[in-house]
Order: sequence, then structure tokens, then C-alpha cells
Amino acid sequence: MQKDESLTLLRQVMLLINLALCAFISAVFVLTPLRAAQRAEGVHFLQGLSSLPAAPWSVAFAAMGFAAFVMIDLLCRRGKLGSGRPALWLEPAFALLVILALHLDYNGLLLLAVVNLVDRLRGRGRMRFLAAMTSLYLLTSLDVLRSGLGMVSVSEYLAYYEGQPRQLMQSAIGLLSALNLILFLGYMVILVGRRTEENAAIRRLNGELERANEKLSVLNVQLKNYAAESERMAETRERNRLAREIHDTLGHALTGITAGADACIEMMDISPDMARKQMELIAKTARAGMNEVRRSVSALRPDALERFRLSEALAKLCSEMQQTSHAEIRLDMQQTDLRLSQDEEDAVYRIVQESVTNAIRHGHATEINVCLSCQERRMSIVVQDNGIGCAKIEQGFGLRHMRERLRLLGGSLRVDGTNGFRIEADIPLRWGDEV
Repeated sequence: MQKDESLTLLRQVMLLINLALCAFISAVFVLTPLRAAQRAEGVHFLQGLSSLPAAPWSVAFAAMGFAAFVMIDLLCRRGKLGSGRPALWLEPAFALLVILALHLDYNGLLLLAVVNLVDRLRGRGRMRFLAAMTSLYLLTSLDVLRSGLGMVSVSEYLAYYEGQPRQLMQSAIGLLSALNLILFLGYMVILVGRRTEENAAIRRLNGELERANEKLSVLNVQLKNYAAESERMAETRERNRLAREIHDTLGHALTGITAGADACIEMMDISPDMARKQMELIAKTARAGMNEVRRSVSALRPDALERFRLSEALAKLCSEMQQTSHAEIRLDMQQTDLRLSQDEEDAVYRIVQESVTNAIRHGHATEINVCLSCQERRMSIVVQDNGIGCAKIEQGFGLRHMRERLRLLGGSLRVDGTNGFRIEADIPLRWGDEV
């Protein structure tokens, strides 16, 4: 911002200097013939010129044209005259017009035209303009135009004066011309410096952008790898969940069917009617198990939890297992109005279901006690049977999936096979809080 203000200030000072020079030289061209005529020195004055001078009206026309162009240029820059700027060819055209009309021994107007236009041009247009202005500058500097067209220079007019007046006028023109050249060089140095800084800033920003793009590319690769890994983990979790669901539902149903079939075989010869009733219970258990399998494959909750509350679903589960296996199953729930989330209910139901099923299938238990209690936002599930127990517990599919369910909820599982078989599960409850 400061550099833009500096360039504007330099351009305005150059404009004032050129206006002053044009006005001063115009005055010299107009007043010198009048002074010679008043002193009756017209012949002497004309003899000192290399050719006839231009008519006074051409000098006035050139000065007024240059002043008018300066005003138009200022109004256009400030947006008070139209929406655009004057055409690019106007400034050098007016500069050349003033040089031709005033026969100025001065090329600073071309430098002013360069200052006014160089910052507005880009690429090849700037190169063409600079080439044209260089040619004009050389033509005026080497007096090619003046000698070819027979023009009279301001130095010939100043030669009419003698002594101190001529020296003062020549010094004033030389000083203003040097000042104009110094300002032009300063303007170009600042402009080049600004362009250099802008290019350096652009290169720096491009470098930062390239580094950011590289980081973004690495991040994209990492995100893709993370998405692929997340997808694989989701597939694994879903596969394990379906495996647990099928194991829990199908294993439970098959255990009931097996126990009921064994009882039916024993009663076949003793009481055909009881055997028939047992077969009906077996068929009912098989149909319920089939429905459970279908719902599990469809990634749904246990059918009992879809239709009943947790306490009712557990009571129904224990009652059906007792009827098919003839094992005495006692359910003790200290609270029946638990506000559990869906995943908590699913875990509690499946743990009780798997524990009872294992007690009958592997432990051959005849008595099973199921106790559920809650204290300080934690649920405790204890399943104790009187089966054969297990001195060395090997974690099978059922126990492994029980642990996986509890781990997802932040819970824990403990087993003991020394006195029958005992399963203790501990689950932290959210009591209906949002996850």
C-alpha cells in the first residue's frame, strides 16, 4: 500500500513538472517574438533562427491540448469520467503532438507517457509499447525530428536573450528536466521492486500451496486407507455379530430340541400321550428357533425382545427351556422396569440365553438359578447350575462371543467350573442416556 502511494505521488509530481515546463516553454515561444517586435529587433531575432517559427496559435493549441488531456486522464483515474481509462495510444500521441507543435528541446513528456502507461500494460503489449516509446525518445533526443522537419528549438529562442536572463531560463529548464528524469528513474525502480516482491510472494505462496497439496495428497491416502480399514473392521464386526446371533438362537433352539427329544424317547414306551405333548413342544421350539435364525440373518433383534419387555422376554425364555429340558430354572430379577438401551437389552438377553443353553447342553444341569440385580448404574448377571462343571475351562464360541458383547459395553465376564458352573457378568448401564 505504501509503495502504491509512493508511485502515485511520483507520478503526480512528474505531471506538475511537465505542466510547468510546457507552460514555461510555451511562454518563451509566445513572448519572445512579441518582445523582439516591441524592441524593433524582429529582423535580428529571425536571423538567429534556423527556420521560420510556428504560428503562435499552434503553440497555444498544443499547450491547451496537453492540459485538457491531463485533466481527462485524472478524471478517468478517479472514476469521475466514464468507467474506463483513456485509450493507451492517447498519451504518447499527445506527447508527440506537443513536441512537434512547440518544437520543444525536451523529451520529458515521453517519460511521463511511459510512467502513465507502463503499469497498465502486460505481456507483449508492454514490450511493444516500450519499443515504440524508445524509438520516439531517440528521435527527440537526437534531434532527428527537428532537423528533418525544419523545426525551431527552444534553445534558439533562448539565444535571443543575453546574459543573466538567458542563463536563468536555461538553468530552470535544465533543472526541471533533470528533476523529471530523476523522478522517472525513481518511479521505475520502485515499480520494478514492487513487481519483484510480488513475484517473490507469488513464488512463496506457490511453494506453500505445493507443500499443502503434498500434505493433502498424503492425507487423502491416509483417509482412503483409514476408510478401507474401517470398512474391513465394520464387515468383521457385522460378521461376528451375525455369527453370535445365529449361534445364540440356533444353539438355544437345538439344545431345547435335543433335550426334549431325549425326554420324548424315554416316555415313548411309558406314556405315548406325554410323548406326543413333548413332541408338540419340540416342534414349537423348532419353529421359534427357525424364526429367530431368520430374524438374526436379517440383522434384527431377538424376536422375544421385539414383542416383550426384557423381564417378560427372560421369563418366557426360562419357561420354554424348562418345559423342553425338564430342568428347573429359577429366574430372580430384583428390578423389572429397567430403562436399558437396545444394545444393553440384547446383551443381557443373549448372555442369559447362552448361559442356560450351555448349562443344559454341556453341564447336563437339572437346576439353574438366574439372578439379575442392579446397583449404582451397574447390572450383575449370575447364572449358577448344578451340572458336572469343568475343571479346565476352554473358551469356546459361546463364551468368546459373550466376552465380545460385554467388551463392547465396557463390561466383564468371570466363569467358575469347580462347583457346577457359574457365570458372572458385569455391565455398566447408561440408564437410557445417549451414547
